[in-house]
Amino acid sequence: MASIEITMRHSDVRIEALKDYAQMRMEKLCKSFPKVTKVTCVIDIDVKKHMYMADVVANRLGATAVGAKEFSESSKSVIDAAAARAERQLLRMRVKARKGNVRAARKGSVRN
Repeated sequence: MASIEITMRHSDVRIEALKDYAQMRMEKLCKSFPKVTKVTCVIDIDVKKHMYMADVVANRLGATAVGAKEFSESSKSVIDAAAARAERQLLRMRVKARKGNVRAARKGSVRN
């Protein structure tokens, strides 16, 4: 199981419901991609502008990191958007890795 770290910055009151939602969303990301070893989510709250910022960094096996940063006025939508962007990047990395393995296998085959 991957380690998940949720950090909330610039908030006087720690919003446990938001932290629990981010934890649940990052667990879903880890289930979709089993090679992810660590996920870090930083939620920054700007009270004056009523803006939220979510930064998601996912580390894969082989020390490859994927980062996604999103801004929004809604707290849950910013977490969802950042997690979705990280999922797209992880999926792209998975596809590229598989294509590379297929090319290497074809190169060494007898047919070529």
